[in-house]
Amino acid sequence: MSKELMYVLITKMHIKLNKVIENNNFDLLNDEVQIYSRRLDRVLSRYNKVLKNSKNTGCRYCRFDQEKS
Repeated sequence: MSKELMYVLITKMHIKLNKVIENNNFDLLNDEVQIYSRRLDRVLSRYNKVLKNSKNTGCRYCRFDQEKS
């Protein structure tokens, strides 16, 4: 999976996590919130590994990466 696709996936997962948290009355210890949060953590860890292993770490959608250039 490309870095750009992973970035889009992470963004969508963050949006969904926010909705899950809101649907559970902002209870961060709720099982559903915890499970989805761990899932997002695994995706973020994978994304970080991809970035480290990549020769070109720039992401055309990342504002931070564009500012470094």
